[in-house]
Amino acid sequence: WWRELQLATNLKFARDRLMDNYLWAVGVIFNPPFSVCRKGLTKVACLITAIDDVYDVYGTLDELELFSEVVE
Repeated sequence: WWRELQLATNLKFARDRLMDNYLWAVGVIFNPPFSVCRKGLTKVACLITAIDDVYDVYGTLDELELFSEVVE
């Protein structure tokens, strides 16, 4: 799913942190029966990382303030 999404290819500035996010998910949800949950948490963490990178690189001050208000 990560290669098919092509975030690392299309967003050259974005961090490719798939393994870091998966290991974080393993630390949070370590029981073997919850593998589907770990995969889902990894996907969410990867997308949040990509959004954070877009936020840091491309956002203007007005856009970032508006985005921050929406998230809050």
